[in-house]
Amino acid sequence: MSITTSKTAPKKTQAKETEQELLLVGLDLGTNTTCIQVAKPTTGKVIASELIPSIVGYTTEGILPGIIPGDATALYGQLALKYKLHLNLIQPLRDGIIADMDAARDFLVHIKETAGISPDAEVRAVIGMPANADTEARENTRLAVTGIFDKVILIPEPFLAALGSRDEAQLVKANYVDPVCNSLFVDIGAGSTDVCLIQGYYPDAEDQISFAFAGDAVDESIQDSLLNKYPDSQISIAKCREIKEKHSFVQGSTQHATHPVMISGKIKQLEVSDAVGTACDTLLKKIYEAVRNLIVKADPDSIPDLLQNIIITGGGSMIKGLDSALQKLLSEEGFEGCKVTSVGEDYKIRVATGAITAAFQAKERQWQTLLR
Repeated sequence: MSITTSKTAPKKTQAKETEQELLLVGLDLGTNTTCIQVAKPTTGKVIASELIPSIVGYTTEGILPGIIPGDATALYGQLALKYKLHLNLIQPLRDGIIADMDAARDFLVHIKETAGISPDAEVRAVIGMPANADTEARENTRLAVTGIFDKVILIPEPFLAALGSRDEAQLVKANYVDPVCNSLFVDIGAGSTDVCLIQGYYPDAEDQISFAFAGDAVDESIQDSLLNKYPDSQISIAKCREIKEKHSFVQGSTQHATHPVMISGKIKQLEVSDAVGTACDTLLKKIYEAVRNLIVKADPDSIPDLLQNIIITGGGSMIKGLDSALQKLLSEEGFEGCKVTSVGEDYKIRVATGAITAAFQAKERQWQTLLR
């Protein structure tokens, strides 16, 4: 935010404001994990990059002194998860949008401090938003960051993921298919899967299909299957998420998988391949239908290059065999020359990387000043 001073302000104060440090932030506010990158425009270099679980834990009444580190009233990220038995855990975001304003603001203050940002710096942040975020969701994000950042730009996450996937060194090559110019991104998050056309401009509603079957739904499907098979297991959704993250696969690429589960105080190995495979195959089918529908909508002249740049990102990109299975289904449908790739572990930073790139590229008129 621009700072104004009266004519009677001391000269020392005016000098300090003139020398105020400017920092750029690229922020991916995720339902499960948040990534923040900080850069100095003077050097063009990222000086901090942090991945933090998107969770806030407030201490419950009656906790004895010395149980919570520093007797803090709130913990964040990994510490909140570590001390979850003594905390009221709150997810500030659901499906990538603000769900609890107070928790979101507390969490944003925490990640700003974790990234080492000085309270005296002017901070300009590019923040990723779900491509289908409505006006209310965008306004809630602005309210959440007001007083924490000074200026913001809100940009659809699929576009930022494409920008973060771009290889600048390859742009001069004639055969390079730029993901920002022509690609189709499949972003598998916790609460929703977003399939989006990226063709050189910010995507709108016509360029995307979003459905509420993603990581959380896969976890729930695995839980339902395992409870039917092992009714005495009382298996939790957290354990099912752990099973998914270790064993996920599609189209029978794994024949046999077991996972240790505590039942009545004893460790037992449960057969989980059927439950995991069924849940992941359901996700694959829904993704295939959405991708096919968007390809058909695209400009016919853009389709040959588009088919070579289908990219799977988000946590679901870690599902074993998902990219090759989707490519096979598309080829069998007659979409010749298609190439589907998964981002892999890098998915955690792609949106934030694209956001910091967008921050460097932004014009002064594009920044929205947040009034405190």
